[in-house]
Amino acid sequence: MTNKITLGLVGVVLIISVYNSVKISNIKVENVIEQPNRSNTLNTNTVPQPSNVGTNSSMENLNNQPLNSAAIAPAQKNASPMQAVSSGPTTSIQFKNEVHDFGNVDVETENNYAFEFTNTGTEPLTITNAKGSCGCTVPNWPDYPIKPNETATIDVIFRPSKGQAGSPQEKTVTVEANTEPKNTIVKIKAFVNAEK
Repeated sequence: MTNKITLGLVGVVLIISVYNSVKISNIKVENVIEQPNRSNTLNTNTVPQPSNVGTNSSMENLNNQPLNSAAIAPAQKNASPMQAVSSGPTTSIQFKNEVHDFGNVDVETENNYAFEFTNTGTEPLTITNAKGSCGCTVPNWPDYPIKPNETATIDVIFRPSKGQAGSPQEKTVTVEANTEPKNTIVKIKAFVNAEK
């Protein structure tokens, strides 16, 4: 009798656990499903299967529900909220050079470079942000929409600090715009001369 009660309680706990997992998956996926350009195609091979704790007809019924597959499959694509599709029309950007090497530079000097780019899409290009990977790299970008086939520049100033003396440096500038993907990265390189 005690074994039957214990087995019954384990079954109830197992069913509640599966129900809560499905409910949490549905909540997490609602935001992903609402995003445009997401494929709703299901891949039943990616649906996780419950562990073999024992045979339970309730478990088998829960596993065969199509709602579970729809909820779990998009999560398997490793969709990240940080990689969300840009809202509004998107375009594309092409840099003339994605890497610039300043060569040898001195500590606390201003080293300027203009990264030239073209809007290669069919919609106006709007740059919303450009951020250097450290405080020594400062970008300045156009604050107006760039028309299709129009060319503009992102100006970057590299000011090496004393702590960088005697070493090679490589810094990035992340350009955020209404492109797909949303971020494009350009790089600067330099060797900072040792102080005399």
